[in-house]
Amino acid sequence: MYEITMRCKATEEAIDFCDLLAKQIACFFSLHDRDMFVLSVHEAVVNSIKAVKQLGNKIEDDALVISWRITEEEITVTVADEGVGIPIKEIERLRQESLEDVLLAESGRGLLLIKETMDAVSFEPHADGKCAIVMKMRRGQNGSSDIHF
Repeated sequence: MYEITMRCKATEEAIDFCDLLAKQIACFFSLHDRDMFVLSVHEAVVNSIKAVKQLGNKIEDDALVISWRITEEEITVTVADEGVGIPIKEIERLRQESLEDVLLAESGRGLLLIKETMDAVSFEPHADGKCAIVMKMRRGQNGSSDIHF
């Protein structure tokens, strides 16, 4: 098992670094659907950075925390931020809509894409009312995800 936790500023550089790390992890650990894994991680990081930037000048140096846990069975990525959190209505929408429902919309596709791509998606509530997104993909194959929180 491998575990990596990184803390960083919510910047474009963080997106690029996470993309690079996701690509390397997907290749090294033989994920079946590498591109979709990388895209899901990218979307989660972009959403977190947008949430943090909404805070304006209150951005901390470690406003974004990404954890990677790799086992023989799966890879789990947790993305947490210092933003205002994912609204409950957004989580409820994930249960009811599919990616096809919002394919041509201007926004709102990221979480649905993650739901469709990853094997499991859950939201970890924190004491401060915020929550982290937890995404899992089995090594060797993937399918549609269940959403838990």
